[in-house]
Amino acid sequence: MKNSIYLDGSKPTYKGNLHLHTDWSDGRLPAAKVVEVFKEKGYHFISISDHEVFTRTDEFNSDHFITIPGMERGGLNHVPDKDPGYHFGVIDDPTVEPEQERFGHLQPFLTPIPWTGEQSPQLLIDEMRAHGNLVVFNHPEWHLTRFDDMVNYHNFFAIEIYNHSTEWSTASSYGAAYWDHALQNGKRVFGIAADDSHGHYKNWKIPEYGGGWVQVQSEALTHYEIVKSLKEGRFYSSTGPEIHSLKVEEGQLKIECSPCKFIMFKAFPLRGPFLGKFDSGEPMTSASMPIDEEMTYIRVECIDFEGNVAWSNPVFVTDLLEEAQK
Repeated sequence: MKNSIYLDGSKPTYKGNLHLHTDWSDGRLPAAKVVEVFKEKGYHFISISDHEVFTRTDEFNSDHFITIPGMERGGLNHVPDKDPGYHFGVIDDPTVEPEQERFGHLQPFLTPIPWTGEQSPQLLIDEMRAHGNLVVFNHPEWHLTRFDDMVNYHNFFAIEIYNHSTEWSTASSYGAAYWDHALQNGKRVFGIAADDSHGHYKNWKIPEYGGGWVQVQSEALTHYEIVKSLKEGRFYSSTGPEIHSLKVEEGQLKIECSPCKFIMFKAFPLRGPFLGKFDSGEPMTSASMPIDEEMTYIRVECIDFEGNVAWSNPVFVTDLLEEAQK
């Protein structure tokens, strides 16, 4: 079995939010103010994903902070005003040559998007990709998304597994079950935690922003390199804990993290271990498990003493076996 490093503790990471809103759609603050509140929280990048309007905001970029072009597409409902519908995160991908022209700054899109049958979500995904974008399946639990949608639709690169706004408002924030359903059915998709924040009230004791993020291991803080790392899965998602390293070594999957109460290995079809220092209650900062060749994927969740979670991206076991056989 091949040794492999997925997250290297000796390399820099960059903190980012890929889902938030400004007054270009239904957010409270203008983009410049939103940029400042995330800078103050120590973020390195954001994507302004306003509803049905694409944003390109290079004027906010510096050596220490960048904005990644994007938007959120929605308004695709089987039964308007009754069916929960679909929302997709759209992230400009500079690593590809698009089939069609890239979207411009503040380019608007009309809603509702016509429903033409069960293929409608796929048509929207394909359209966004043709214009040179990555697509994220946003807040599936909040939208009451069908689990089969994770299998029936294709070419989205990630699922929003934590959405802070829906946790903060309706307690329907976690999409990891949808993620596992996709992975168990052979999809190679990553998991993303994000805010979906709208208000950005800096004086609130329980803020509705800064609650979910991605931590990306990248060669540089640039649009190109951040998106390249996202596509390669060189990141983890979190609501609090840090993952310092993730690697396969001598047939073992090993993780190092900030102090946590539990470390859970989610493997399929064989179950991974759920670990904690149950006798002493002391924090854990590392764990490992043997990799069985019958497993298709393994991902790790690190849970701290406040219940916050860090999610690794999946390790696909077939990749380790195929590389070892070459």
